[in-house]
Parts: sequence; C-alpha cells; structure tokens
Amino acid sequence: MEHPLKNFSKTYRLETIVVSNPDTSYRTEKSYVRVAEVYYLGNEKDYFKYHVLVVDFNFSNDDNAMGKFLKQISYLFDELELAVDKNGHIVEINNLDFLRLRWMKLAARLSENHEGEAINNYFSQISSVLEEESRLISFLEGYNMFGLLFNGLLQPLDTKIKRVSSEGFTEIITPVRDGDKIILTTAAEDPEPAGIDHFRGLFVFREGHNEEGFTEIKKDNTHLKHSLLWIG
Repeated sequence: MEHPLKNFSKTYRLETIVVSNPDTSYRTEKSYVRVAEVYYLGNEKDYFKYHVLVVDFNFSNDDNAMGKFLKQISYLFDELELAVDKNGHIVEINNLDFLRLRWMKLAARLSENHEGEAINNYFSQISSVLEEESRLISFLEGYNMFGLLFNGLLQPLDTKIKRVSSEGFTEIITPVRDGDKIILTTAAEDPEPAGIDHFRGLFVFREGHNEEGFTEIKKDNTHLKHSLLWIG
C-alpha cells in the first residue's frame, strides 16, 4: 500500500487569516503562518504513520501580549505522531502521552505570568481537548490546524461526494480533471443551521498528491481564510 504523500518527507506552508468585522470601520486582520515538515514513517495496521514537525511560526500579532501567549500555546502542537487511514483521516495520535505531559509543563510555566478568567477558560479548553483522543483528532482535523492536509482528501477523488465538515455542515466535493491535475471544488449544501454565511474551498492534486488547498468561511462577523501550499 503506497502512502499518498509519495515522498518520505514534504514541507507545507499553512496559513490562517482571520478578518474580524470585515464590513465595518472596526475591521481587523490577523495572520497565523506555520511551516510544517511531514515525514512518512511506514505502515502499521493498514494505517500510514506520519511525523509532523512544525519548524516555523509567523504570527502577525506576536508583538502584543495575547499574540505572544497564543504563539506559546501553538508550540504545544509543533510535534505530532499520527496514524492516518487510506482516506486521509487521522485515526490515532501516537504521542498523546507526550503532548499531555508537555501541556502540564507549559501550562504551569504560562500560569506564572498569565492569569484571569479568560486565560483559565483557555487552559480548561486545551486540557479538555487532550483528555480524549477523539477530541484531539477532531481539533487537529480542523481547518485552522491540519485539516487542509489530513482532511480525508490526501488522495484525489474521481466522483462527487458529500461529507460532514469539521464545521458541522455538509460539504459537496466535486472533482474536475485539468491535464495532469485534479481540482476539487467544495461548497456547502446547507450551511445556515451551522451558523455559516458562506463557504467555499478548492484543492489541487498533481500526480496523486495534494499540492495546495484553500477554504473560505464567513460566520459571526468573521471572515476565515485557510490555505495550504506544498513548498518542498
């Protein structure tokens, strides 16, 4: 069984842009960029094993207190060992105990200089995510984490499908062949119950592997843009 990323290592640039109050004079824009190296470790139990190492972070707001805080939190997930099924979904976190221990140490260090109800709630949310592997998998498959890569689309499709997205609505994914590329376009079937005002996405595959991806989500006066680019 050949693994979908083809090479033994690949490097991707992942970016999330958050635009708050986009249609008002209070509009703000923040960018969160990560560069991740993905290493193929072999197969086990019909799963592909990958080591994900985030080697660079570039947050546009890391010059203020909250930006610095979020950047330090992000380091918690800069090293992951994942088991992924043939469809590209994460099925196991193989270094979960390492992440839990790391979080205990990081939370203790951060609590020395950060306090308040908002900080405590943030800590509680992360602790809750790490309590159960299924919650952590759902978190990591979100578009703001690694959902543009480990998203059930590691390999291109040849027929239209529907699936439930990480945002809770049904995505319609349609493949179109363009020379040696397969382009997947995504749209929302009925986004309103999930509170989504607008959704669209696009994935480009060449020779069977994911070269770039993009999703755009508008909800709650927030415009979210997530992108993935293979850079080496």
